[in-house]
Amino acid sequence: GTLHCWCKILLRVPNSYIWLLKFPAIGESNVQAKAAEYGVLPGRIIFSNVAPKEEHVRRGRVADVCLDTPLCNGHTTGMDILWSGTPMITMLGETLASRVAASQLTTLGCPELVATNYRQYEEIAVTLGNNPDELHAMKQKVRLARATSPLFNIAKFASDLQDLYRLIWDRHLVRHDHITDTTKRTLPANRLLCTEPLLRPVDPDDYMRIIQQHSAPSWRPY
Repeated sequence: GTLHCWCKILLRVPNSYIWLLKFPAIGESNVQAKAAEYGVLPGRIIFSNVAPKEEHVRRGRVADVCLDTPLCNGHTTGMDILWSGTPMITMLGETLASRVAASQLTTLGCPELVATNYRQYEEIAVTLGNNPDELHAMKQKVRLARATSPLFNIAKFASDLQDLYRLIWDRHLVRHDHITDTTKRTLPANRLLCTEPLLRPVDPDDYMRIIQQHSAPSWRPY
């Protein structure tokens, strides 16, 4: 699993440390105990408290590499760490939550930081950890890519999203295949997020009037 992989990286990279967000007391002790089983000495895994946004991003600059969690990737956290200029290593999974970081790195122009299995993940981390020149070059690449890649280009993101909305609307005008009533829902009732009926497309001004006149719909978790 992930912790075992991280411990193997620690054992192969001298003077390295894993820096984690502070767990409840039982969580920290369990992580430390499991790491000891894998041969990691006490003190190699460090925990710190949650920090305000600005400090959180500044902390990212202190780390040499961010080891992404493969099962559920860093989403906003991944954007924060890349914006700080720190490389992030991830492993491509099968679910949306386990593929976000790979999308971020690919868009940034750093697909070499995306592994397809734990062995590759470990090797990427060990290579950067034991080769200062390669680590420096990767950090420079990430920092420069912030200004040149589409990942942090908000204007392009907004423009692309607008184009997508236009394509969706154009498709609706031609095919009229949007969902207009609850009888055409494909998900079972207990999997629906919103209990309100689905509505036909409306004019933006009409939509705002609807929002102002009606209370928010009731929501239920999956």
